[in-house]
Amino acid sequence: MHFIDVFLQCDVFHLEIVDLGKIFKCKIRHDNSFINPSWYLDKVEVVDNLDKETYTFHCERWLAKNKDDNKIERSLYVKVGISYRIF
Repeated sequence: MHFIDVFLQCDVFHLEIVDLGKIFKCKIRHDNSFINPSWYLDKVEVVDNLDKETYTFHCERWLAKNKDDNKIERSLYVKVGISYRIF
C-alpha cells in the first residue's frame, strides 16, 4: 500500500515481505522518468512490525541528474545507534 502524507511531504509504503533479519544497508533509486524526476531524499525508515525495531538510513541528498552529484541511485547504511524499540 502506498500513500503520500501531504503535510509532511513524504511517501509511505507498506510492504509485506519475508523476514530480512537485521538490516544494515539499503539501495534506493528511481528511473529518472517524467517531466521533473528530481527528488530530495532525507531518509528511509524501515519498521519491522514483528520485532518492533525501526532502522533509519539517512541520505540528505538529491536523487537527480541535474542536481547535487547527478546520481539517481544511492546505497545507504543504517545509522548506528538509531535502531529503536517501539512499545
